Amino acid sequence: MSKTLNLVDCLLARGRNLQQLGREQDALSVFERLAGFRHLPPQVAEETQVRLAEILLERGECQAARRHLAAALVKKPTSARYHLLMAQALEADQKGYDRRALEHYRMSLHLDGDQPECLGEAGMLALQLGKVVEGLKWLRRAVELAPDDPEAVSRLVEGLQQIGRPEEARLTLRAALFRNPHDGRFRKLWNDFHFHELRGEQESERQARYDADLDKEKPILLPFLRPVSEPSQTGSKRVRRDPAAPLPAPHLPRRGRLPYPRRAQ
Repeated sequence: MSKTLNLVDCLLARGRNLQQLGREQDALSVFERLAGFRHLPPQVAEETQVRLAEILLERGECQAARRHLAAALVKKPTSARYHLLMAQALEADQKGYDRRALEHYRMSLHLDGDQPECLGEAGMLALQLGKVVEGLKWLRRAVELAPDDPEAVSRLVEGLQQIGRPEEARLTLRAALFRNPHDGRFRKLWNDFHFHELRGEQESERQARYDADLDKEKPILLPFLRPVSEPSQTGSKRVRRDPAAPLPAPHLPRRGRLPYPRRAQ
């Protein structure tokens, strides 16, 4: 039994190291071998399932990742991190599990409400699903917890632009730039914001000119009015009704006569 435990510990340490180095395929093989053991310590089995889910999610295999996360949540249903990973796996799936993903985001924030990453991702998804109040609340909370994180600020600015609040987005960026005047990441966010604003204005002007040109090319319809007949003095209009006349007889051909009679010579 001790040899098995030593092998498990060695495989777990090796898998952690390979995952940290970015050698996902090698780490995946190690953790799959670990998952095949029948009798694993509960903590090792839980960590193995989560690490398999992380690697598969990174590779875009969302359905397989959800299976391992479901097993991990059975072992520890009160883990905010596991619910966050499940939400990410559901949202990344192209089959459209956004509403289920939002529920796991909510569960994760219910267990731990001070997660800037979870708040930012949950806020953007909530705005996408039309839940503006809830989404803005989460995005603003993420910036409060991580005011110096450009990712949190960028999500809030993007969310404000999506719901048509460019002035509030500008003030948010200005405040972030004031707090971090020497951080090039915030300067880039500021420049990108102005670039997109200017591009939007140019597109609006181009569309307005295009519409004006279309109006000029349209045919001009003159307002012709139907003449109004003057009412008769008697108030009623008499209509003459004649019987149908018979058709004339056909014209018979006539023999032509010479103007002067011929005389015998």
